[in-house]
Amino acid sequence: MKINLLLAVFSASTLMAYAELSADELKVFKNELEIAGVRAETWKGEDRSKFERLGVNTFQSNDDPNNYDMSRFRLRLVVELTDKDDITYLAKFTGQAPEDYDSEYLGEDYWGLYMAHGDLERLKISGYIVQYGIMDGETFIALAEEEKKSKEMLERVRERTTKLFPNKVYLRHYYIYTKTGFGSTESTPVNIRLVKE
Repeated sequence: MKINLLLAVFSASTLMAYAELSADELKVFKNELEIAGVRAETWKGEDRSKFERLGVNTFQSNDDPNNYDMSRFRLRLVVELTDKDDITYLAKFTGQAPEDYDSEYLGEDYWGLYMAHGDLERLKISGYIVQYGIMDGETFIALAEEEKKSKEMLERVRERTTKLFPNKVYLRHYYIYTKTGFGSTESTPVNIRLVKE
């Protein structure tokens, strides 16, 4: 039942493509990929505008993560936000991993979903579902998942008491790589485009 609810929330397509990954390959991916941490916080921009930020750290333990076609990976986020009047809003975003990684990529990625407060007061993240996975043809396969208060959130979605979040939402990403003479180094943060599903 949980899977069905997640599929409804993510508006998953009912069309199935022929699978390209074997069961053994999927098992390897599930063993090597993880969501290493999720953090919710209020963040202020340079112009003092406020955002709620959901930070996600993903990790790949493969000896050589560059063996993966990173463009097939997706981070799917559903976030519930609540304002001072206890009105709930739903923000959804699916981002595709960048295609270009430094050759010394260490398998550690950091993602930040930013949701602008705008005119909403005392906005806070009240629930979320994070899925990190891979596209197998036209089908998304979740390999790692993290949730907070997802049952209550999904109940509100089902009862239609949650509105779509009206303000600006964007996703930023950077990763860790080895730079000769400098050790572990962060890449330049970039905006990640929204993937339509």
